[in-house]
Amino acid sequence: MGNNFATVGRKLAARREVVLVDLRNHGGSPWHDDASFEAMRADMEGVLESIGRPVSLCGHSLGGKVAMLTALQRPDLVARLCVADIAPVRYEMEANRAIIEALLAVPETALGDRKEVDSALAASETAIAQGGGGLGNPFVRGFLLQSLQPETRSWRLNLRALLGSYEALRGFPAPAGSRAEMPALFIGGANGGMLQPKHLPACEALFPNARLEMVATGHFVHSEAPATFVELVDRFCADG
Repeated sequence: MGNNFATVGRKLAARREVVLVDLRNHGGSPWHDDASFEAMRADMEGVLESIGRPVSLCGHSLGGKVAMLTALQRPDLVARLCVADIAPVRYEMEANRAIIEALLAVPETALGDRKEVDSALAASETAIAQGGGGLGNPFVRGFLLQSLQPETRSWRLNLRALLGSYEALRGFPAPAGSRAEMPALFIGGANGGMLQPKHLPACEALFPNARLEMVATGHFVHSEAPATFVELVDRFCADG
């Protein structure tokens, strides 16, 4: 979500215009039953067309996949591409599905209190199974709790739509034969993140001008190491 980039966005905005975007079914954007890649890509295309000039497009995780698809299908709108801890591949892991299910399982009566939600997530079967790498990690729970709205006892995520589309969203529907020539920076979390050096060939197959930087974080690179993330992105954008 755009608000997850608020801290790094403010720092990057010191030298350039920054627009933070929530994907559909995330944050302040409208909810839709259609949570497909094509729908999200079309939304992003509309945002970029409204800006009226090619941009440096950056996305994390699911947002990174949407950014890559946008760059592949509308390279005229994307001058430079930055992708945080995701690759253009299919992921077989079930951890994210389990997290969505755990969020849905939190009783509505608990959603008005962040501490109560945190305790419920920490005690969930998912947290116990995932240990320090998932809901068992206080940092991960804190990141997810940014999407909680205690005042309305709800999440700023359309969890049911995302869960319903999970099988499709774990893949990457690159158009056959597609390639995009713009400079592309991939930033991976070296400590168990979803983008690892083994994924670089898949990145280069679609983005031949890609390069990979690894940071000593987990999946949430921009939140775990904001200064390093800002430095990498700032330098990358300035190169153009």
